[in-house]
Amino acid sequence: MAMRGDEKGIEELQRATGTKDKVAQCWIDVLLKRADYLHRASPRHSKADIVSEIQTWFNQQPGEKSNPLLDITGLDPSQDMPVELLHTILLGVMKYIWHFLNTSQWSETDQHLLTIWLQLTDISGLTVPPIRAGYMIQYKNNLIGKHFKMLMQVLIFHVHKICTPEQFTLVKAASDLGAQLWVPEIDDMDYYLEQLKIAVANLLDAFDTVDPLRILVKIKLHLLAHFPDEYKTWSGE
Repeated sequence: MAMRGDEKGIEELQRATGTKDKVAQCWIDVLLKRADYLHRASPRHSKADIVSEIQTWFNQQPGEKSNPLLDITGLDPSQDMPVELLHTILLGVMKYIWHFLNTSQWSETDQHLLTIWLQLTDISGLTVPPIRAGYMIQYKNNLIGKHFKMLMQVLIFHVHKICTPEQFTLVKAASDLGAQLWVPEIDDMDYYLEQLKIAVANLLDAFDTVDPLRILVKIKLHLLAHFPDEYKTWSGE
């Protein structure tokens, strides 16, 4: 399509499939420019002749012409996404929520209150180390995975007085998804996957209400929809 100069057709196909490969896109841009130049330089030549000339030139160019991942047997890069809990959920979903709340919602007084409430949390039923609430609020923009894992479990009990109902729904949806993802045993995979899809959909709906732009610019939120397929793979189905 690029050799024919069909830029609009390429864009429509990319939107329809949701697939845009950076390696291929580099060559697509080059071929579109070359096709446009040849059409202008040789207006009497047929489109087939120009395509043939570009194809010959293209075949002689060194380097990768498409993503090498496409040649791996059994791998579909657009579907077999590497989804793992630390970076996708803790350093993704929970980090987004935490950053959104502490930068746009909480006043200094709210942060002092949250420090007290977090420190008073009863963690006897949780497998987490003692909560260092003062440290977490002081260094709120430098937290790591273990902090976000703890917040995913306990934040829901402390923020209902310092956030809007829509933001509270988002925190609840994240907590529910976390409970689904860290479940120790799955007895009924089909039922579990249905519940997981609902939890993911609820979280995305909540993000859409509170911070819809983030869904468009953060790939980790898009990856949430791949969790059911990943769990099928892990279970050997």
